[in-house]
Amino acid sequence: MKGIALGVSLLLLGSSSVALAEDDDVDVRDTVDPIVASLMQQQSIPGMAVAVVRPQGVQILNYGVADRDDGTPVDGDTLFEIGSLSKIFTATLATLAAVEGKLDLDAPVSRYLPTLEGSAFDRISGRNLGTHTTGGLPLFVPDEVTDRDSLMTWYRQWQPSEAIGEVRTYSNLGIGLLGVETAASLDQGFVPAMRARVLEPLGLQHTWYDVPEAQMAHYAMGEDKQGEPIRVAPGVLDDEAYGVKTTAGDLARLVQANLGLLEIDDDLQQAIDITRQGNFQVGDMTQDLIWEQYPLPVSFDTLLAGNGYDMILKPNAAKAIEPPQAPRDDVWINKTGSTNGFGGYVVLVPGKQVGLVMLANRNYPNDARVQAAYEMLSKLNVVDGGDARQ
Repeated sequence: MKGIALGVSLLLLGSSSVALAEDDDVDVRDTVDPIVASLMQQQSIPGMAVAVVRPQGVQILNYGVADRDDGTPVDGDTLFEIGSLSKIFTATLATLAAVEGKLDLDAPVSRYLPTLEGSAFDRISGRNLGTHTTGGLPLFVPDEVTDRDSLMTWYRQWQPSEAIGEVRTYSNLGIGLLGVETAASLDQGFVPAMRARVLEPLGLQHTWYDVPEAQMAHYAMGEDKQGEPIRVAPGVLDDEAYGVKTTAGDLARLVQANLGLLEIDDDLQQAIDITRQGNFQVGDMTQDLIWEQYPLPVSFDTLLAGNGYDMILKPNAAKAIEPPQAPRDDVWINKTGSTNGFGGYVVLVPGKQVGLVMLANRNYPNDARVQAAYEMLSKLNVVDGGDARQ
């Protein structure tokens, strides 16, 4: 492995977007530091940023290096690729358009994208797109799709392989199309709409789709499985499905908004809350709009299965919840996100108004993310989970 050894490079740099009492600060550090140190050692992670969100404030802990080659430490300005955590933003913009009366999530997608009239999207809704229940849209954009025109041609020709609304198949093409549909309903480009309607109102000043030149010095370098430097490449639907780069502090503000800990516009708060409505039951997991939730108490093994690759890569039976279930307090809500060089995980525990953000500049296995988060929140007495399997 290139660069300095992890034991030497592990640096702790703490900052707080909302001040915590000194005792709380020590409590969080004493819990989180050894878990993160072990995780980074085991998974060869160059750097991490962890945000613990609680009613009394946000504690952000930074570890290691943003770039192993030059030794730049992770700090409060470090930008991480968050992969599929970007889908939460897309879902939020869609629900905001719904709150504003611009988008009907239960209407056929072709109502807002006339080019898809006469296709399967006469029967597929925005809610299907945001819950991966489209009837089998694949995970990745096909190689033959190289631009928006060829993308829409592909959608027109595609036919479901499963029953619409009865099977969950995780898909970038689904949430990506929801972003396209939402932008069309707003008569605005996707990124400008996101920035004006979601990012700026939430105060997310360090969240980007295309990192500007002035911010490139803060953009962490990811590492692939061989330890080689890598960053995400541009692609069709990257903005809508996996393209966000942000800081732990900005992502913590999104968590705060989901926990009702920010003062924001009523429409935006309503939209954020709608993303946590239960739409489909998929085994032990309830599929919200992108978010995934489990009733508490929840076992470690249940979380492993729900965040496992069988859930991501294979079709799973889904049963509609009608009407959608109102947001609950007694649940564990989570979402993973990855690119080839980065790995992230976000957890919400609404009943305690506690959240956790974990960002790393290496794509490491989901089970290791779940284990670390489960241990942290158990030891912080947020959930009664016992010890995670070693």
